[in-house]
Amino acid sequence: MRNEASNIEGATHDAGWRDAAVIFSVTLLLMLWPLAINRAPFYSADSASYLHGGEFGFNTGLLILDHWWQSLIGTAAPAGGGSADPKIIVAKAIADSGGTRSVIYSVATYLLRAPGISLLALAIAQAAAVAWIVTLLVRLVAPRAGILAGLVAGGGTALLTSASWYAAYVVPDILAGVAIAGIVALSVLFERTSLPTRLALVLLAAFSISAHSSHFLIAFGVTLVGLAVHFWLYRPPLGTGLRRAAWIASPVLLAVAALLGTSYVAFGQPSLAPKRYPIQLARSVADGPGAWYLRDHCATEHYAICEVLGPNPPRDVGEFLWSANGVRFRATPEQMERIRDEEGTIVRRAAMAYPGVQLRKSVSNTVLQFVDFGTGDLVFGIDIVNPADPVIEQKRPDWPALKAAGDIVVYGSFIAAIVLLF
Repeated sequence: MRNEASNIEGATHDAGWRDAAVIFSVTLLLMLWPLAINRAPFYSADSASYLHGGEFGFNTGLLILDHWWQSLIGTAAPAGGGSADPKIIVAKAIADSGGTRSVIYSVATYLLRAPGISLLALAIAQAAAVAWIVTLLVRLVAPRAGILAGLVAGGGTALLTSASWYAAYVVPDILAGVAIAGIVALSVLFERTSLPTRLALVLLAAFSISAHSSHFLIAFGVTLVGLAVHFWLYRPPLGTGLRRAAWIASPVLLAVAALLGTSYVAFGQPSLAPKRYPIQLARSVADGPGAWYLRDHCATEHYAICEVLGPNPPRDVGEFLWSANGVRFRATPEQMERIRDEEGTIVRRAAMAYPGVQLRKSVSNTVLQFVDFGTGDLVFGIDIVNPADPVIEQKRPDWPALKAAGDIVVYGSFIAAIVLLF
């Protein structure tokens, strides 16, 4: 009887994994429909930047490993090796570009650039991450639900939400959602996860957090809430609670270690956002307080940003950062370093000078982020070209009617889901 029960349990377990494999495969196929219609991923200028930076980061990483190995075995550097010093190469690249994006996501972009430089493999990998998370959540939330329920959940995610659209968008935006879902699974559904599942969740969530500097704060906040919910739901003993807290916090901690480590190796300084562009300052200026503060204090404080853009910088984030007259092209390397050093001070003082405006803008920006999940950022018909120096070009017409229809489906489904919940 015991052997018979074990056989039944094993068969049930195998059937469950077969169902999960079917749900994952079908969900992934449905997630790829925007790629099929567009005949390519969706691109932005950032996509080309990640690809270019990833190639540089990968090759420089190999050079760093070579220098480390040569120093380890005591082999002399090649003649003229000073010009091949990784630190010199990195410093020159940062000086030329004005800053850097996520090293980890950039290298992943380069490694998943195939076929050619289309980044199709990256888009499929992002879709697979979403499909796996959805499949896992179905199994954890409703372990006794049949395969049909899983297919409905996967199909609904792929066809009725913007997840498939943004999985096809080869920038790290979709990975914020993957990180959130992974941390929720680790915290709220911890007791239903196996050890291999937890390890996979930690690795995937950590990568997703490290893919963009903004993901860290999001993940940190979700982790705090997840810990509170976990201890409220399960009330584990102290020792068990500490072990579980370590698991739940692992994605954030691993991401921090990866970011600090890559920053130290690449730039010689540990930082969560090394050689960053001054995006917070640009946002403060766009919101108003930063612009008004600089207008009133440039003459007396002598900030580096005042030397570059004057007391009345552009109020548009893109123009402030990336235009021909923005900091990306006008600031010298020395000025850019000072801008980074002074950014926090300016943003903080601007917020203190105009607290009411800053609070309203912060709240409105947050609310907008919660409700702005349509297809407005995506453009059909763009290709990435020129492998030597990747850029994007509009090769085919955009498809605004399809995007409008997509928005109707996405927002309509969201409203319907809210109504059904209440």
